[in-house]
Amino acid sequence: MSRRHQAIHLALNGLAFTKAARWLPAEPKGSGLVLTLHEVKPEPPAAFAPNAGLVIAPDFLDALLRLLKGAGRRIVPLGEMVANQMAGRASPQDVAITLDDGFRNNLEDALPVFRRHQAPFTAFICAGFCDRTAAPWWVALERMIATNVEFGVKGEGPGRMPTSTAGEKYAAFAAWRHALLFDLDGVRHRQVMGRLYEAHDFDERALTKELVLDWDGVRLLAEDPLATIGAHTMTHPALAKLSAESALAEIKEGADRIAEETGRRPDLLAYPYGFPGAVGMREAELAAQAGMTAAFLTTPGTLRASSDPRFLPRVSVNGYYQDVDYQEILLAPGLWRIAEPLLQAKNAFKRGRDVPSTR
Repeated sequence: MSRRHQAIHLALNGLAFTKAARWLPAEPKGSGLVLTLHEVKPEPPAAFAPNAGLVIAPDFLDALLRLLKGAGRRIVPLGEMVANQMAGRASPQDVAITLDDGFRNNLEDALPVFRRHQAPFTAFICAGFCDRTAAPWWVALERMIATNVEFGVKGEGPGRMPTSTAGEKYAAFAAWRHALLFDLDGVRHRQVMGRLYEAHDFDERALTKELVLDWDGVRLLAEDPLATIGAHTMTHPALAKLSAESALAEIKEGADRIAEETGRRPDLLAYPYGFPGAVGMREAELAAQAGMTAAFLTTPGTLRASSDPRFLPRVSVNGYYQDVDYQEILLAPGLWRIAEPLLQAKNAFKRGRDVPSTR
């Protein structure tokens, strides 16, 4: 666990000890909370698990839903929450749950838990993953580094790096993740990942087939009355790193493929990565142009009547904090009343500083 996560654990322990959820300020009327998850699977993380924050256990999801219901929170479909938010009817007791990317375990391990609680949810599907024309590169990066004593390619990103020890593996993952996510546009990202796959004899198509739903699985999920299918672009790029034409095509084609396969075109979008530098106001305008009623970030916060429906916050359910005492704090509406002004100032600074090369 990183020092950052250790510091957060200490802070959460202190807040839990003082029963902070009881004395945090009340959230004003007209707000709701959207949660974001990725993978839900029972296997414990491996010794080297840099993506562990994106994974929670089914038992923890069960405990989380029990916590929400026990606290009097109402779990509502995302579309209903958006409609209420736009009409000024949102409630601080309303919670919507989303899952990004379309992992198989959303169907196999998460759906039974949602059914047990009759809890609605939205699965944001990356169409290229289902087509097997794109791959969850962050998992591929983890797998390649885990099985090699040296990783990388000369002349690209951080170059060749030693990966014999756990410390070296984490350092290589951090360096390469940063280069792939922040330093490269979508075209160069795919080119460099291709070179990494070739250099390390890695089958990214087999990985995607192993981990991500095919279209039959998406249709099974879509047939469940608790599930809503949302869009998550075609190939999962950082949209702000693309030209406007390419970014629009990513949003539109991803939604169109879902419509072709399920018979229903989604009008809810989760931006890939969803933080400043990966998405900005230009992308919000493109989402509306592509027919999206609402689009979601990964920046935490609450939904209010004044929120831009093309630029809505979500609170991540992080795999490093699988403790209901922590979640009682993290999901307390009053916490975000305090934190949001600080996050907005930080993100405004980032948006002003980050100027993608292809914008």
